[in-house]
Amino acid sequence: MAIAENNHKIAVLIDYDNFNNEEFLKVLFEELNEYGDIIIKEAYFSDLDSTITNKNKATKHKFIEKLQTLGINPKLQIPYTKGKNAADIRIAIEAMDLLNKDYITCFCLASSDSDLTPLATKLKNENKFVIGAGIESTPKPFKVECNYFINIDTRIKDTKELANKLEKEVEKVTNKKDDRIEELVKVVNSIINENKDENGEVQFSLAIALLKKRQTDFSPKNYGFKNNSALPFFHASLNNYYKIDKRSGVDFISIKKNDTSKQ
Repeated sequence: MAIAENNHKIAVLIDYDNFNNEEFLKVLFEELNEYGDIIIKEAYFSDLDSTITNKNKATKHKFIEKLQTLGINPKLQIPYTKGKNAADIRIAIEAMDLLNKDYITCFCLASSDSDLTPLATKLKNENKFVIGAGIESTPKPFKVECNYFINIDTRIKDTKELANKLEKEVEKVTNKKDDRIEELVKVVNSIINENKDENGEVQFSLAIALLKKRQTDFSPKNYGFKNNSALPFFHASLNNYYKIDKRSGVDFISIKKNDTSKQ
């Protein structure tokens, strides 16, 4: 039986060696709550210098306090071979163990590199819903293999706490916003033109389903919208490009005649 997209039991497996920003973690958990209940939060790390055995006790205490506050269970994996990502290997092993837990319907793999791509493929083949999470520059192969991918850095607001670390990333996201909208319009136009009826319309739900297959990281939040609801986003942000009509309780989308973008 298919699981509703917002009714999952979620296991979150974090590659803490490269995904450990506290703000990123908070945003991730907030978004995952839209998909169901988080029942497992585990962070795997092998880099002792940046975690437990840091320079002073205050840093060590801050590390422990952060994990306790976020409800994360830390798991240290000592690297036995130089140059190998021990945390990724441990995540893959424990994910296989968790496959035996039938109540877990969704895995969230939080990592900004592509090492977990084969794991995402395996979990999908086992009929698990896979959510990836990382920064926008995460390699595309990992993004594509996930059912859904969260670009964490595009969710982060420009706060004083993160201004120094994320200033360049936030500036890039701001500059690229209009370009991303134009690119989104091209994809949606293509979907409409390929599936429209004699009136030039496509059911809105079908158009969004096809969009998510072509762009697994699609989310209205990537374009500055307040939530993941596609219909309000199209009404508010893309009303210059599309006409949306409701008939018999069903929404239909068509391209506005005054749209000058490439179709």
